[in-house]
Amino acid sequence: MCFPQAFDTIIFDVDGVLIRTIDSFHATDIAVAEYIAGVINDLDWGQRAGKALVTIEDVNAFKRAGGYNNDWDMCYLLSALFTARLREWKGTSFAERSIQEWSALSREANLRGHGGIEWVNQVIPATAVPDYNVIGDIYHEAYWGAAEFQKRFGYAPRYLPDAPGFVQREEMLFPRDFPAQLRKAGIRHLGMITGRVGPEVDSALERMEIYSGSPWWDVVVSANQAPKPDPRALQLAIDAVGTKGGLYVGDTADDHDLVINYQAIKKAGDPEILVAMLVHDDEVAVYQERGADFIVGSAEEVAECLPDKMMIG
Repeated sequence: MCFPQAFDTIIFDVDGVLIRTIDSFHATDIAVAEYIAGVINDLDWGQRAGKALVTIEDVNAFKRAGGYNNDWDMCYLLSALFTARLREWKGTSFAERSIQEWSALSREANLRGHGGIEWVNQVIPATAVPDYNVIGDIYHEAYWGAAEFQKRFGYAPRYLPDAPGFVQREEMLFPRDFPAQLRKAGIRHLGMITGRVGPEVDSALERMEIYSGSPWWDVVVSANQAPKPDPRALQLAIDAVGTKGGLYVGDTADDHDLVINYQAIKKAGDPEILVAMLVHDDEVAVYQERGADFIVGSAEEVAECLPDKMMIG
């Protein structure tokens, strides 16, 4: 490992790294796909007998593929794909194709620069593809819940008037004093690059400030400024704090590709940024093969990625 000569910055992804979202954003992705298929399209996959349409493993497979960092895009994909499997492709080999196979095809398209929504629109029949604005509306209502939705947006939910809100399930994934410990070790600049937008960003920052006792970040780049894996997101964070070198910490293919894309366009004199991937055991080999500089199991383990002279403790 060749560390940058100056190592002064750590930039974190938010969801899945600093905030546990498997029971909020991932759950919302699944709930939206099931609402579109079951309520709007009136399809039956055995839901009355308790059968799930989409699993967390399905969501994770497409997160590894890349192109779906925006959860509206993930909902768009899942709603279209599972609708087509139940209706347009019923009785065909396409309906029997596994999610692992579909996600591999999506990954191949993403590597060619034609992944994400573009791939969805090319591969899935148009009759199975939902209205993107409807996806956004249902997503907000499921994620925030009726009461918080009314508070944040100023009007009553249309589709899910009694939703409790998956946002209530989110928990912090880092010790309260972790940012202070990083500062003490010599990290001058801390920040975040997130796929969240608007009220989702505000909510996350409000809760992190309460949790840690004060704001600890120097910069936050949201998806409406530059969506991952657009390298501009990393450039904006670097420019905002004057980074000389450091580390980006993420948990999805779009996080990894963000750094790879930055490295591909950076000029002589631009800071070197390493990438640490916070992933589950079954994803370790994937990101080792893709060339991640570090593999960690928690935000706190990022401390072990620091140069020896900066080690915490």
